[in-house]
Amino acid sequence: MKLYNEVMVCYDIEDNKIRTRLFGRLKDLGLRPIQKSVFWGHLNAAEERAVLRCFRDELDKATDRAFLVRAPLAEAAERNSFGYELVGTFTLSSHETL
Repeated sequence: MKLYNEVMVCYDIEDNKIRTRLFGRLKDLGLRPIQKSVFWGHLNAAEERAVLRCFRDELDKATDRAFLVRAPLAEAAERNSFGYELVGTFTLSSHETL
């Protein structure tokens, strides 16, 4: 069993305040924004539970959508990505800002 899992988190959140708060929490956990509402990185089991708890406690079931999935993307990204600088992991392209 691995201590850290490669994960992807995606969301569509209507409320700007909640969306900004989630963005900050994901960055604080060490996840990297690879698109405006898509994060990628490595989390341990407790950190994964913290993200899911944040979804449950902060998001509106009627309007918001979010998911966390274990997704070993680093190797595939080297073969199948466009616009990202790859140095062992995803990084934002030089023209992309968040």
